[in-house]
Amino acid sequence: MFKKTMSLLLAGCLAISLAACGGSDPSSAAGAGSSGAAAGGELPPFKISMITQLTGNNSFGGHEYQYGAELALEHQGGEVNGRKIELVFADGPNTDATVSEFERLYNEGSRVFLSGYGCISDRTFAAMCDEMKVLYLSLAWDYDLIQGPSDYFFRGGANVTAFGSGVMEQAIGIGEQYLNVPADQLKVALVYTTRLSHVADPMKEYAAAHGVTIALEENYPDDTTDFSAIVTKLMNTDYDILIPIQGAADGTPFQKKLHEMNYTPNVTLGAGCYYDTPNFADLGNEITDGILTQSYTTPYIAEGAAPGITKFREDFEAKYGHKPLAHALQAYGGMQIYFKVLETMDPADWDDTAKLAEALKNFKAEEGDLVWYWGVDFDELNNNTLANQFVVNQWVDGELKCVFPDFLKTDEAVIPWKG
Repeated sequence: MFKKTMSLLLAGCLAISLAACGGSDPSSAAGAGSSGAAAGGELPPFKISMITQLTGNNSFGGHEYQYGAELALEHQGGEVNGRKIELVFADGPNTDATVSEFERLYNEGSRVFLSGYGCISDRTFAAMCDEMKVLYLSLAWDYDLIQGPSDYFFRGGANVTAFGSGVMEQAIGIGEQYLNVPADQLKVALVYTTRLSHVADPMKEYAAAHGVTIALEENYPDDTTDFSAIVTKLMNTDYDILIPIQGAADGTPFQKKLHEMNYTPNVTLGAGCYYDTPNFADLGNEITDGILTQSYTTPYIAEGAAPGITKFREDFEAKYGHKPLAHALQAYGGMQIYFKVLETMDPADWDDTAKLAEALKNFKAEEGDLVWYWGVDFDELNNNTLANQFVVNQWVDGELKCVFPDFLKTDEAVIPWKG
């Protein structure tokens, strides 16, 4: 049924496009309200659209994406090369809503998108963008997101294979630097829900390639709530670093059970997901303090490595009343990519998504050029090959502090945690 719905949506969108635009030339999209000169020859605002989770259980992340994009535009001055930029947001709390909002925005003239938090329909959009001539910059990590060569669909962030491998790479670095344990003597314990096996698999492959021992591997159904047996196994296993890969539904009872059984692992390195979110901080400092978590990029990296990151942090907190999460910085960085690409073009050409997509394909940025630190260099499948430097944060008094690697950190790690 879902595939049939998507086929009908695609056919409907294409039919509307052809009827409204008088053909498939994206520069004709003025009929849909996205381009063309206004009265007197002035170009209308250029739309960049985002569908993100503004309601529901993940609204914290959806709003972080929205706020990050808004702040990026504010820092840009609201325009590029004299043409005003307009941000368009829509709520996509689930797949059906996201697809519906994509159709609505497309019919209203949106032709350029930045993915929202969760990126829950980006795999679908990856299969649609070329036929619809929609430029889409995704920050999703899905391993099968890219389905072949594309002229219009790009992945600006990291993929899950790089992320999973990165966690084990960080574990090796922590073992060597803080525990004085080389990789071929390091022992780790993996605890994860089967729903996130695709994150664990590249970790295990990286561990095998570098001589790391998986001393304990426990996976369980996603609806598991009693972790007594797993905690008992951890207590009876000799290992150096615990790596949990969990969401809120299983991570919360798991951490509470550790606390209830009065067991604190020597080092816990969370594999992102739940461990760098406000939901995790809500457990309280007595549980969260000292726990490490890998993130993509983070707002707490060093100014010397990412010029502008301090202004981002300070302006974000002043504007929105709380410290930014990594999600806000991801959206900010995605917007920066679009702005840099638009700067290379005549504003009158922006509405030709073929030209815009070609400019994005050719765009390159060195590491440290953008506020999120990552560089930009798209491969033949439009994967950003420079979105591969991850960071380790540590929870201290309810706040995340970047502690690893050395050239990005802003605080010293306390490993093992002494309290």
